[in-house]
Amino acid sequence: MLEDELHQSAAGDTPPEPEAKESDAAVPAEETGSIPEKTTAAEPAEGDVPPEPPKWKKVLQTAKKVVLKLPYPYLIMRIVGCYFMVMAAFLLINRKEIRGGSLNPVEKWEEFVDKLPLLPVLLCVLAGFVVLTLLRLLLKRIWKSRCEPDGLVMVVGVVAMAFQTIWRTNNYYYALAFIVVCTIIAWFAYRYGSFKIVEKLPKAAIYITIGVLMCLMGAFIAVFTIYRHKVYGSMAFDFGIFVQMYHNMAESFAPVTTCERDKLLSHFAVHFSPIYYTLLPFYYIFPTPYTLLIGQAVLVATGVIPLVGICRKFKFSNMATIGFSVVYLFCVELIAPCFYDFHENAFLPMLLMWFFYAVEKKKYVLMYIMTALLLIVKEDVSIYMVLLGLFCIFRLEKRYHGAVITGFSGVYFVVVTRLMEKYGEGVFTSRTYGNLMTDKSASFGNIIKTVITDPMYFITQCVDEKDFKLMLIIMIPLLFLPFVTKHFSHYFLLAPFILMNLAPGYGYANDYGFQYVFGTTTCLIYAAMINYAELKGKHKEFLPIFMSISALLFFSSLVGGNVGSKELYDNNRERYDIKDELIDSIPEDASVACDSFYLPHLAQRDEIYLLDSNDVEPPSFTDFVIVRTEQNEEWEDQEVSKLQTEGYVYYDGCQDMMDIYVSPEYLAEHPDLQLAEKTY
Repeated sequence: MLEDELHQSAAGDTPPEPEAKESDAAVPAEETGSIPEKTTAAEPAEGDVPPEPPKWKKVLQTAKKVVLKLPYPYLIMRIVGCYFMVMAAFLLINRKEIRGGSLNPVEKWEEFVDKLPLLPVLLCVLAGFVVLTLLRLLLKRIWKSRCEPDGLVMVVGVVAMAFQTIWRTNNYYYALAFIVVCTIIAWFAYRYGSFKIVEKLPKAAIYITIGVLMCLMGAFIAVFTIYRHKVYGSMAFDFGIFVQMYHNMAESFAPVTTCERDKLLSHFAVHFSPIYYTLLPFYYIFPTPYTLLIGQAVLVATGVIPLVGICRKFKFSNMATIGFSVVYLFCVELIAPCFYDFHENAFLPMLLMWFFYAVEKKKYVLMYIMTALLLIVKEDVSIYMVLLGLFCIFRLEKRYHGAVITGFSGVYFVVVTRLMEKYGEGVFTSRTYGNLMTDKSASFGNIIKTVITDPMYFITQCVDEKDFKLMLIIMIPLLFLPFVTKHFSHYFLLAPFILMNLAPGYGYANDYGFQYVFGTTTCLIYAAMINYAELKGKHKEFLPIFMSISALLFFSSLVGGNVGSKELYDNNRERYDIKDELIDSIPEDASVACDSFYLPHLAQRDEIYLLDSNDVEPPSFTDFVIVRTEQNEEWEDQEVSKLQTEGYVYYDGCQDMMDIYVSPEYLAEHPDLQLAEKTY
């Protein structure tokens, strides 16, 4: 037998080998024609040390173990995150060339590819990879548990890159495209637990972060709305009228203007808004148009404070609290209207959020205080409050509070609108809802009749292309959560949006850049919060991540362009200084007629009037008339000829900018007035 032959051929003192198992046998002898030799080494004698493997072999074995244990998904996220961060930094550093068009990654993509310094970029990516690796080890030591920040870095990097790419493009479709890309990457990171690091942070850190964001957004709105004013971008409607109104309120406590209707008239005859008096103390201390712009920025930004209080009431996670705060602070519909100068509607986000906070915390005194303040914002806010009162009937345990709010708001609306129709300019119902009125001289009841008798027509008025686009810009960052509810009462929070923005035929009502979206958007954000609180699901925490990304990217594309006013001012400062000097030379006690863009800079006086093409034929009556000559319009020459015929004299001016004329009556009363000589 084969085994006997093997034993016989073995050495004399060598102990016999153990029987080989069938599974250990190599190729059978019958197939090879030869008998394989045993290669098993003899057992070492007692005290002998087996030889060590070569060093290179030990290194390879160690490397193999390390490679097999590498967390490949996290390494990929780390390297990709570093790449995105470096690209975002490159875009930020070269923002001037990108904005100028010479290095735009979209419009001039070929030049961008050629000029991108590939080697430095790769080195920066490698350096970032090393730094993040060390950071990961440090965090692991601090928290005594596994910590994977790689996915979070990747998400921050891709969002930062997208934010820079679409900054100031004003392109809705670019924003949508990058939202999709960033969401896919964020989902990948979320699936690997990369956002768990946020939940490890203390609540104080979350609140401090939100507080910093609030201050930054308030500063953003204030600074760039001021620059818009400094470059003569603000207009009579709607800033000059409020500058003059506050000037008169500080002088006589009366909210009167002359520029709103070309006659001395209380602004409350146009819109009943006693809420303006709450800013009067600040204006009295700092009597400048900038006070109004800063006040508006503070009003909008501080609405996030009660929002955080609502998050605490619902025991939202850190991620959800940050997510909803970012959605509010970067909401296009709350920021863009601030750049259409100044409005009473800017009070709505803060007041509504405090109202909702009071509802959730069942602080009834605060709820009634907020109700009273909301009603004096504007006459049409009563419609909000009727609907919110109906919501409270179902939301509150003590339902009578909601009934009181609804009833009082309805009565208030009827009384105020009747008084405005009798003593003021009316409520402009036909201007806003003329598309729903069979009788343009009728009241709000005519609109209700149309909705009830012909709901098919009403629905068609809410679904045109502009309405649909506005809905997407609002609802995508809210993930359509206002619609996701099993409670019928929650739909009362959507009703203001339908009635105030979608249904009206007024062209500005469904534009996110105007003040009509302040209040309705705030209601939708609150609706999203209470519906989110009721959701159940394994991946619920991903929703605020998506919402934050969407809000940030829509803000970048659609609102970012407003920073251009600072660049415009810096590049043309000498020209604006000349304008300021000419306007400041007009005596404060004189009455003035001027262009809409000049009026806000002259409005701190008793009499200021708007000058446009409609004033060519009527006789002039103000002490000074400023003809803006920048546009070279035909009516401007006609206005100058009329002024000269009426005896007006050239006072001062600048070529291709403005000509200032003074009346003969004012000149006779002020013989010492210095007149400049026209040299152009």
